[in-house]
Amino acid sequence: MKRLNKYFSIYKTSFKQEKDSIVNYFFRAINFFIIIFIFVQLWSYIYGENGTNQIINNYSLQQMIWYLIFSEMIYFSARTSLITKDISNEIKSGNLSYKINKPYNFYLYEICNFMAKSCFALIFFIPVAILIGFIFVGSIPNFTWLQILPCIISILFSVLINWIIYASVGMISFWTQDATPFGWIVTKLFMLLGLFFPLDFFPTWLQPIIFYSPIYSIFSGPATLVADFSWDLFASIIISQISWSVIIIILGLMIYNLGKKKVVSNGG
Repeated sequence: MKRLNKYFSIYKTSFKQEKDSIVNYFFRAINFFIIIFIFVQLWSYIYGENGTNQIINNYSLQQMIWYLIFSEMIYFSARTSLITKDISNEIKSGNLSYKINKPYNFYLYEICNFMAKSCFALIFFIPVAILIGFIFVGSIPNFTWLQILPCIISILFSVLINWIIYASVGMISFWTQDATPFGWIVTKLFMLLGLFFPLDFFPTWLQPIIFYSPIYSIFSGPATLVADFSWDLFASIIISQISWSVIIIILGLMIYNLGKKKVVSNGG
């Protein structure tokens, strides 16, 4: 229990500090609005003059825009490149050698620290995303108030999986000194295979690969849940998200412990 309280204290401290960046969030919201506006124009053209009635790969224009709004919102809230850079800098600068003996696990510390930033961002961006959606395409088809909590839970898991993946990638700096290129590769894969398109828009042979990968748990699953909610889909996504969370945290801890031994064996 004391160990959990320690990490919760780290989370609370980071969350409070993020309040000082509120002005920056307003500028990011403007950027978010512009990106969604561009997507609305693009997909309205793709769907054509009868876009409100046309269905492409099981998605109406409304559902497609809501999917993009929430997948982009997850991306904007996560800001995952920060954790990879932070961990790389800590390792490259040698600061990590002073933190190894601290009464906390550095890997879990970084996740709690940056997860707090994302949760603050979600509190800001979820209302912004809903407002933008209503402005451009109206309400989400067949969405009810009972679906809000499951969607929020799924979005929180998606941000968590984002952070633990990028934190694990950052740990590669123990061997390469700079994990930024690896983070860039992961980001592009996420964009191509989940951020911009729902699962149904990919070739049949590729869909199972995406479905059983963390990408589905981060982008495709939660955004689809908002655009086309069902309780069966929610159960499937949550099982996938919990499974990947456990697997990636264990993997990240293993990478950290191996890297820590390398630092200790080299004398810090």
